[in-house]
Amino acid sequence: MIEAITIEAFAKLLSDNREAYVLERAQLEDFWLIGRVRNPFEEKPFFFIEQLINPYTGVVLESQIFSNFSRPQSIFCRTKGKERYYEDGILVAAKVTLTEFDNEIKKGNIFNTTYNEVYQIEDSDEIFDLIGMNKEDLGIIALAKPFLYKDRESRFIDAANIIKSKIENDIKNLNSKLDENKKQLLDMERQKDRLDKTKQNLYSLQQKLEQLGFVFDKQSEDQLEETEESFLDTPETLSELLKGIQSQLSARGYHYEEKTLRQLLLALMTEQMIILSGSSGTGKTTIVKQLASIINAKYEIIPVQPSWTDKQDLLGFYNPIRKLYVPSAFLDCLIEAKQNEDQLYFICLDEMNLAQIEYYLADVLSIRELEDGKLRLYSDFEYEQNMNEIKWFVQRMSQEKTLEIDEALIKIQMDSLAHYEMVTRFENLKRYAPALSIPQNVRIIGTMNVDGAVQALSPKVIDRSFIIPLFRQENEKVASVSEIGQYDISAQYFTANAAETPIISNQLREAVNDIQQELKNWHIEYNERVERHILLYYVAAKNLGISNKQLADDITIMKLLPRIHEMVDDAQLITRLIEVVELHVKDELLSKRKLEKMQQRFEQTGLYSYWS
Repeated sequence: MIEAITIEAFAKLLSDNREAYVLERAQLEDFWLIGRVRNPFEEKPFFFIEQLINPYTGVVLESQIFSNFSRPQSIFCRTKGKERYYEDGILVAAKVTLTEFDNEIKKGNIFNTTYNEVYQIEDSDEIFDLIGMNKEDLGIIALAKPFLYKDRESRFIDAANIIKSKIENDIKNLNSKLDENKKQLLDMERQKDRLDKTKQNLYSLQQKLEQLGFVFDKQSEDQLEETEESFLDTPETLSELLKGIQSQLSARGYHYEEKTLRQLLLALMTEQMIILSGSSGTGKTTIVKQLASIINAKYEIIPVQPSWTDKQDLLGFYNPIRKLYVPSAFLDCLIEAKQNEDQLYFICLDEMNLAQIEYYLADVLSIRELEDGKLRLYSDFEYEQNMNEIKWFVQRMSQEKTLEIDEALIKIQMDSLAHYEMVTRFENLKRYAPALSIPQNVRIIGTMNVDGAVQALSPKVIDRSFIIPLFRQENEKVASVSEIGQYDISAQYFTANAAETPIISNQLREAVNDIQQELKNWHIEYNERVERHILLYYVAAKNLGISNKQLADDITIMKLLPRIHEMVDDAQLITRLIEVVELHVKDELLSKRKLEKMQQRFEQTGLYSYWS
């Protein structure tokens, strides 16, 4: 079911969109509803139909059609003077329409019907005839509702009993299966207890034998248990890996175009931040999770909150009262990655544009530009003060003055809260140093939902990122896989060394220069950072076997076009830009598709923007 919207938002929709929303939100197949008549207290030329039932699902009509309106829905029916009235409580079926009056909609009154479209229901067969379905195709669970058959003479009782009997049988079967599963689980727990007891007995026996002089090879529990994970054979080339990832995704039920996966893989190899932009439901967060699973990478999904205003929201903060650093999921992931340098880590900032990106991500963006740059968590002075306090405590409590702090803290008898606090503070200091570098095996990926009202990213963010737009993905024919698994890919695999190929091909250089030159008419200038990113992308792609026009298409849509966000008076500027881009990307579709969407938005609003 789609998410509910407000009544005010519903009133602004076009007629067709209103109908589509109500049908899907109320889970109706057509605008037929069942309900009971309620006449006004005084004689009026109208009546209402209430206690509405969805005849297609057999349940009470979803009252929460709108997010800000919870009163049960009713149908308004106007009558003429000569038309007879239905008695209160009569069960009827009605073919309804949606009101066109905004003032009624805002009151929550959306359903109308006419007297000629209301039919009294005396037999359940009449319902099926009206809505054009067979009994076997429709389970009218509504007929089992108590208020629909208070009268023992009602013909609905038979239908209700049939449904009730089927439900009871289903519940009985489910309970039987549940009891069987519980029994199996209990047997497994008993077996585990027996194994644990046997293991303990063997361990005790080993200790006694060792006391008698027997020697045993020391093996850890990890060595005693079979823990080695089986991986798929690693493809020899990047091209084969790309196709393998697409096939594995398809086998899991996720379909992504090869172009999209190509851009993502190559952008990962540049080690720069990646932003996946697109409308809701295009699979931005899903591709992060699934790609991590397939290439054996770790990932952390961090939902960005609208209240984020500075780096503490992303990195955590130092608590001067407890003298402890309070970390965030982002920071803990960086630390874990630093301890596992061969493992690739994805940190996904989900819906990153809910808050102003520069506010909370500024330090991270800047640090990645610096060689040996580090994130400052708190001051070195605070760190030294903490360590001096802990040293003083150790010297005061320990008899052995030569021990290291961690050894001394272990040997000191834990007999006070102060001791526990010192151990906690020392462990906190060891884990959260005053400054931290961003490990090279970490890739920061942001997702952002794009709609007509989204704010454009700032040049600072765009210049430091690869923007990958995700459109609705088409199903491409991919090779089937013999088994669903994952590749054991190290972090070093996803690294491009720009020193290997210092010169970009002439054809690609000409394409980039021509488009950049045209964009100068939009007062857009590109710096050395952008040039370095283009070089890194080119190096990453050199063994993929893709053409220069494909590279030009990728670079245009990910690095050049995202800077466009202007109100335009001269349509010739747009025409010339499109001509220059099409000249170099030829029949590649990504840039063309994006330019077409931008032009459609321009014709509606006068704003020519990548973020429309």
